Amino acid sequence: MKEYYNGKNFWDKEKTWRIQYPINDYIILKAEFLLGITLPETFKQLMKGQNGGELTYPYFTLPDSPIKYHLDIDPIHFKDDDVSILSSGDSLQEAGLPKSMIVLWTDFHNWLVMDYRYTKENPSIQFVCEDYSTGEMNWYYIKMADTFDDFLKQLFRLVD
Repeated sequence: MKEYYNGKNFWDKEKTWRIQYPINDYIILKAEFLLGITLPETFKQLMKGQNGGELTYPYFTLPDSPIKYHLDIDPIHFKDDDVSILSSGDSLQEAGLPKSMIVLWTDFHNWLVMDYRYTKENPSIQFVCEDYSTGEMNWYYIKMADTFDDFLKQLFRLVD
């Protein structure tokens, strides 16, 4: 059975799989300046609670699809020794995707992003996937939510 995120216990505190970087308002402002965007307020508050990692409600599905994807979120930091939200532009560029997106999750064939292509704040959430329907690889965009807050309502965990 699915239990949806209810605004509490976002981070799974027992699963720490990565280097933990300190976060504060200055680091967030610096990241926003370097990226040239404003991160959603809820996203910033969640990152202040824990700067990246595993989620208590880690799954999302595409509209009209039974496939569930497992989401974890990279931290915000400026070091070169670990993947960061700030380094996602390099991965996007390698894949031939616009650098004006912030990666929330990827397996490099599929991407869940905050889409800043047409705005500098309040991005929609898009699922971008490989599309070979024309014989050549192109990217297909599926709008998951108008806002980050709307996307959070789609996150769930599996319970007995």
